[in-house]
Amino acid sequence: MAFWSGEKLASELPHLVSPYWPKNLDCASYRLSVGEQAFVTSDKLTQHVPEAELVTFLGAPPKNLLRIGPGQFAFLLTDEVVEVPPSALALISMRAKYKFKGLINVSGFHVDPGWKGKLIFSVYNAGPSPILIEKGEPLFLIVYSDLDRTSEASHLYDGEAQGQESIKTSLLSGLNSQVFSPQVLQKKLDDTYEKMSAVNLKTSITVGVASALAAITSVLIATVALLPSWVGVVTARTLDAAGYEIRQKPDTRSPIDDRSREATPANTHPPGTTPVAPAAGK
Repeated sequence: MAFWSGEKLASELPHLVSPYWPKNLDCASYRLSVGEQAFVTSDKLTQHVPEAELVTFLGAPPKNLLRIGPGQFAFLLTDEVVEVPPSALALISMRAKYKFKGLINVSGFHVDPGWKGKLIFSVYNAGPSPILIEKGEPLFLIVYSDLDRTSEASHLYDGEAQGQESIKTSLLSGLNSQVFSPQVLQKKLDDTYEKMSAVNLKTSITVGVASALAAITSVLIATVALLPSWVGVVTARTLDAAGYEIRQKPDTRSPIDDRSREATPANTHPPGTTPVAPAAGK
């Protein structure tokens, strides 16, 4: 098995890659570009938002950008139609500048002899930040290698994806839910902490208001309880400062009318009689 050199790629790829751009030739590999279709997992798909599109169509600016968030999985369709001759095998990868950002190729790593069609790269953002992808951006790499012999028809690719031109809906049937990742778990924890903090804040405010009301009520009760004596003291001091003397009013009530007052034995005698003095010596 021998890998194709840059010179052989330059002579063979114009017949195997369409469209072919000489500027995309990179040493012993060729750079494939991002096409017009893509799919990215998102929260909208898990929440069944009606306007959420499964397949994103990239076009002219400003609709030429695709955002792959941390922990999200994506399908990216190439712009080029790729063909692999029966005597060769192709290997696919991504450029290092995107790998350093955390983008990982999780799709197959080779293209079978006899393949013809656009390629779909499945990628995963394992990095901490969103990655922006632009339509027409040379993101992928393809390398060709010779086989020890030309493959027979029975060993050539003849699957359902032959002649592939788009991202099929059947490929997305199991990807309508959020991909679990450390970033997704962190987001769920942050949301839970925020909700708990809101509940604790409301509870603290309620308890604080209740305590304040209880304190105010206690002060009012104490003030009302002390009000009569306080008013009396203030009135007495005011009159004294004005030169008035406060005296207790004499009791002018009649002993007969005052039933609460008990008569002494010396003054006790029947009505209309003259009291008799006690005998001497007794």
